[in-house]
Order: sequence, then C-alpha cells, then structure tokens
Amino acid sequence: MWREKSLSFPEQFKMSHIERLISLIPVPYYWGWPFLALVFLAISYLCLVLLEGSIEHLDFFLILSVIIAVEGPAFNWGHRRLHSLAKVVINIVELPKETIIMACEKWDAEIFSDVKMISFAAIFLIFVHLAGIDYHELSFNSGISETLFNLGYYFAVYLEGAGFYIMIMTALTINTIGRQPLKIDALFSDFHAIGILYSKFTIYAASVYIIWGIFHMIVPPLFTSLQLILWFSGFAVLLFAYFILPQYRIHRMMTSIKKEKIDMLSNQMKAALDKSFGAPAADNTVYVKDMMAMQSQLNQMSQWPFGIQEMLRIGLIIVIPIIIIVLEIALGIIK
Repeated sequence: MWREKSLSFPEQFKMSHIERLISLIPVPYYWGWPFLALVFLAISYLCLVLLEGSIEHLDFFLILSVIIAVEGPAFNWGHRRLHSLAKVVINIVELPKETIIMACEKWDAEIFSDVKMISFAAIFLIFVHLAGIDYHELSFNSGISETLFNLGYYFAVYLEGAGFYIMIMTALTINTIGRQPLKIDALFSDFHAIGILYSKFTIYAASVYIIWGIFHMIVPPLFTSLQLILWFSGFAVLLFAYFILPQYRIHRMMTSIKKEKIDMLSNQMKAALDKSFGAPAADNTVYVKDMMAMQSQLNQMSQWPFGIQEMLRIGLIIVIPIIIIVLEIALGIIK
C-alpha cells in the first residue's frame, strides 16, 4: 500500500491472490511460473507414457504449459508497470500530491481486487463452458490424463479471465485520469510515457492472444466451429479497441494541454508585441523571436502518445492470427 504520511510511493505493493499463490514457490517470482509450467508438463509426460502408452498428445500439454508460463508473470509485471504509472500521474494532474496518492491507492485496490478478479474470472469460465468453447475432440485412454488436461486448460482460462478483468480496469483507469484537471506545465514526455506503457500492456495481451491461437490451431476441433471462430476473432476486435480507446483519451489530454499552452504563449507574445510597439527595444525583439520559436515547436509536437512502430506491432500481432484462421477455413473447405 502507499504510505500517506510520507506522501511517497513504496517499492512494494499488496499482491493479488494469483501473485501470492506463485510466491509460495521458493524461487524468484518470474521463475515461479516457468517452474510451475515445467512441473505440469513433466507430470503430463509421465501420465502419457505410463497411462496412455504414447506421447501423441504431448504437444497439447506443451502449449498449455507455454500459455501458463506466459500468462502468469503478466500479473506481477502489470502491477509493477501500474505502480510506475502512478508516479507519472503526479506530474500531469493538477491536484494536491496527497489526493493523487490516495486516488492511485484506490485505483490499485480496484484493479487488483481479489473479490472482483475472482468473480470476473469465474463468470468468464462459465461463459466459456456454456458457449462450448471448452469442447475439445480429444480421446484419452485414462480418465487421469483427461482430468489433467482439463485442469491445465481451465487454469489457463482462469488466468485469461483474471487478466481480462485487469485489462478492462486499466482502460477505465486511464479514462479516469483523463477526467482530472491537468497541469498546464505538464511535459509531453509524461503523456508519451503513459502511452508507451499502455502500448506494452496491449502487446503483452496480444502475445498471449497469439499463443491461444496456436493452441486452437493444434487442438481439435481447430477452427471448425462457428463459436470458436467468433470467440477468437472477437478478441482481436477487443484488443484493437483496448489499444485505441484509452490512447485516444491520452490524445485528448495532450490536445487540451497543447491548446492551453499555445493560448498562454499567444497572450504573452501579444503583450510583448504591444510593449515593443510602445517602446521598441532590442530585448523585446529577441524575446518575441524566442516566443515565436517556442510556439513553432509547440505546433510541431505530436498530439498522439504512440508512434507508427507501436501501431505496426500491434496491428501485425492482431491481423496475422486472423489471416491464419481464414487460411484454416479456406483449406478446410478445399479439402
């Protein structure tokens, strides 16, 4: 939690239940998830060899292990990134520091609320089941192997649901920040820092999305069901909206600040010009030139928090899996 008395951000924060769970493994946090995934894969391999007499389905367990290893670290990684975001908010919001810290503390509690995260993930699991997305055309000789596969799958889906909750709450937090009064002397670099940080969130989420796409490409029934196609394609649309909408809010903040700065500069320049006409002096002329140069720099400043590189990365990450789905469907029709 943040300490109100010192009005500063601590290095540590209250962990969510997922972070606490993995912290029970006596290894560094980010190594805990690969370790858990390897244990799951090792147990799966033993079950396939001893109970199935074949490692035919090992690739299915392998991709589940990869999903768990990638999804898990996102919670701690995201928590730390949001912690750094809170420090940037102090530089752009025109409110007392104590008020900002209390607001950031509230946002952190809402984004990583165990009750809300668990509830959302549970509803997410129920939806996946009711929509038939969890149906897999797999046959195991042993019920133990099937149970193990289902445990790995539903755990990965639970992590996906919990991560989806954090994505939604993060986007709402960015929107909330945009409604706060902004400092006219706020640096554009701070807005860019928020935009780039948010881009990293989107790229991380899109990377997980791709791995899930690989899962559905190798695990029957592949992309043969309409529900699965709509489910996977729908996530591409959500990812795009997740990136664009909060970034547009940051763009609005940057536009507002830029307009205020230009208006303020114009008034100062007008006053300086009036003074120059009344009492011409070399100092006034130099001052006016400096003001005009500053105004030119302001006009050239980008009003978007991201560059073309971020757009290309996220666009490719989202579009490529959709192309793969189209090819899968087209090849299936041809066959």
